[in-house]
Amino acid sequence: MEVLGIDHIGIAVEDINKAVLMYEKILGVSAGEIFSGRTGTMKGSYVPIGKAGRLELVQPISPDSRTTRLVEEKGYGIVHLAIEVADLDRAVEELRDAGIQFMDEKPTPSSSGRRIIFTDPKSLGGVSIEFVGK
Repeated sequence: MEVLGIDHIGIAVEDINKAVLMYEKILGVSAGEIFSGRTGTMKGSYVPIGKAGRLELVQPISPDSRTTRLVEEKGYGIVHLAIEVADLDRAVEELRDAGIQFMDEKPTPSSSGRRIIFTDPKSLGGVSIEFVGK
């Protein structure tokens, strides 16, 4: 698999509006617009962090969301690391061959229109990795 870099770090927050204001203030940047997730289970905003990528602030708004389940287990804070790969389908195949399990059967479109898939945190020692297609 060809890894292109870290796309973003997902952080679960209790209140997206307060979190955006706080990160803008402490980092001296302007966050992106607040968006709703494609399934309506979360609200989010991307905060640029220089050349390193960006933070994705995520507020769960549904008891059925993946983020809600992670917050219930671990509390608010970092919930995933997103890694961009050159060929998402090939990456998924290689990872499955290596015994990695995923939260979904196949990649799905994200709110930004890119294809994504999350690993099951149990497969990687408690860490969920979101693989992002180019």
